[in-house]
Amino acid sequence: MDEFARMMSMEGVRPLDHVKEKSRRVVKQPSSVPSQPLVPPPELALGGYAWVTGTRARTALETALERLANEIRNGRRGWATGILQDGRTVTLPASSGAASLLGTADRQSLRLMIVGGDGWTFVMHPLMGVATLDDDPAQSE
Repeated sequence: MDEFARMMSMEGVRPLDHVKEKSRRVVKQPSSVPSQPLVPPPELALGGYAWVTGTRARTALETALERLANEIRNGRRGWATGILQDGRTVTLPASSGAASLLGTADRQSLRLMIVGGDGWTFVMHPLMGVATLDDDPAQSE
């Protein structure tokens, strides 16, 4: 187990492949994108937030960018921000797609990428390939 996974485990964050104690809703694949796999946003549970690694983290990023694009099309606010190693923030070009964002993250050695919208947040540590996509806690109550 790597250091980040160990830290996440200590903080009560459960890996996505572990069963949650309680599910609150069913997520259906949108009809507008039938051929693309959907990673449903993990939900807040007693065990904490779910996280994914590797290619599943990339799919979660693609899902977050798709969700952000839908929100912007519907007139809602959203953002994509990167946090540099020294703590400074940079605005990320979310409309460029996942490959472009990951390339930017690599070139700028981003510590974190955060994409968010109305009631949800995606956080990714691009160098470790670890990500979470979840509804904000205030939205889950």
